Amino acid sequence: MAAAVPLAAPPAFAAPGSPYEALRVGRAATQVEIKAAYRTMAKRLHPDASRASGAAAAFLEIRRAYETLSDPDARARYDRSLGPSHHRPGQGVGCVRVRRWETDQCW
Repeated sequence: MAAAVPLAAPPAFAAPGSPYEALRVGRAATQVEIKAAYRTMAKRLHPDASRASGAAAAFLEIRRAYETLSDPDARARYDRSLGPSHHRPGQGVGCVRVRRWETDQCW
């Protein structure tokens, strides 16, 4: 039997207990990155493949996280539930750019 490979630490910018932390991906992860992370972890933690005591519970956790993050609507609902302090990079949550004629001119 091969030695167990330790899982990478979760990114520092993922909220504790979040699906992002469970899959060890960042908030800006693409669908391809999420799927790759899930498949990698599922291979190690699946109850048929691992005899570790907490493998079944960990597998269920990553499965729920993948179900949430793989569905764009569910992921958007989850991200909105975090509030404006946890918005994804590139999204201007609550920000409106105000233009003023005097300052927008190149004089």
